[in-house]
Amino acid sequence: MTEREIASPGSVYRRLLAYARPHLGMFSIGVLGMCLFAATDAALAWFVRYFLNSAFVIKDPDVLWAVPLGVIVLFTLRGIGDYVSNYFPGYVGRQIIKALRGELFAHFLRLPAAYYDRASTAGMLSRLTYNIEQVAEATTNSITVLIRDTLTIIALIGMLFWLNWKLTAVALTIAPLISWLIQKINRSFRRYSARIQNSMGDVTRVTREALDGHRVIKVFNAQERETEAFEAVNEHNRHSNMRLIAAKATSNPVVQLIAAIGLAAVLWVALNQVESKAMQVGDFMAFHHRPVDDHGAAAALGRRVGGAASRHRCGRQRVRGAR
Repeated sequence: MTEREIASPGSVYRRLLAYARPHLGMFSIGVLGMCLFAATDAALAWFVRYFLNSAFVIKDPDVLWAVPLGVIVLFTLRGIGDYVSNYFPGYVGRQIIKALRGELFAHFLRLPAAYYDRASTAGMLSRLTYNIEQVAEATTNSITVLIRDTLTIIALIGMLFWLNWKLTAVALTIAPLISWLIQKINRSFRRYSARIQNSMGDVTRVTREALDGHRVIKVFNAQERETEAFEAVNEHNRHSNMRLIAAKATSNPVVQLIAAIGLAAVLWVALNQVESKAMQVGDFMAFHHRPVDDHGAAAALGRRVGGAASRHRCGRQRVRGAR
């Protein structure tokens, strides 16, 4: 094996991050937007607590103007954070794609004629258009998702501990089980995604060969044979996609059921604290909707990072074939 064939995903990922280094300032602005988004997400729990306690327990008259103004300010800041955290990393991602495509195209021009004789034109086009897109987007998207959702989870957990550490401890008892489920689901997603990408390459290859060799097909009356070949790769692509759809359709209900069991335990403890006057209604409602969102954010983080890693690995393998 050559060095390129045995290169670890980490070393390849570091090479890809080198393309983002010239745009570190733009990506840093995106990170600030992620911090702002995470802060507003946690502030929403505090806002719910303030509104309910001030309006229904303390009956503070200032709530009449503070709550409407707070809603506008909170969601304005959230929108700004959402925009900045998507636009600036997206800019970096497109710069990486542009640089990689330019280098790969220049590499194609320097390849010997013998390579073109044995290589598939459709495969080379797929590397330049589709696989470069996957590799470069995985480079920035996985980092963006990791930073943004991790900050959100940390902010939410900190807010939950501030509200009620006992309830938070109960809610976090199901975290290891959900983490294990997410890992299993991500492995399935990566496996099915790799099969789908390979089968899509087969569909492209068979179609391109039929279009390029249409004269030969007509001379030898091979339409039925080509139709059967296309049907085989087309059916394999459909089957692979259905396996991925089934895995996605199963994952959400299972994770939500586990989260619901944990939520039931949290509600039981919370209702007992409300009955004993140890918790106000605002604290209860603020805590009530954050654990569900927290588990949802953790699940989404695992799925998106796992999906980005899958796209990065599969795209990297196909692009490497042109080297």
